[in-house]
Amino acid sequence: MHIIVLIKTHSEDRMKSVRINISLPKEVLTALSREVESRKRSQFITEAVKSFIKEKRDQRLAAEYQEAAAEIHRIDKELEGVINDGLD
Repeated sequence: MHIIVLIKTHSEDRMKSVRINISLPKEVLTALSREVESRKRSQFITEAVKSFIKEKRDQRLAAEYQEAAAEIHRIDKELEGVINDGLD
């Protein structure tokens, strides 16, 4: 897929929009056209991209939390012996 950004803002929109030109495989456009009215494609694609970005961000954050939890667990194991020292 090729994305070419053409800067053209629409100030009447709630959010400023930028017009872009993209290339899609013909079968993707055909499927999109079956599901969404032509005048609502931009909104549909915007929501799809937002959803995809959120999903990717959530996956990245989950992986980072798992890494942090593993590190905390490792440190806890290392400190376990130190905490018990001298309590006999």
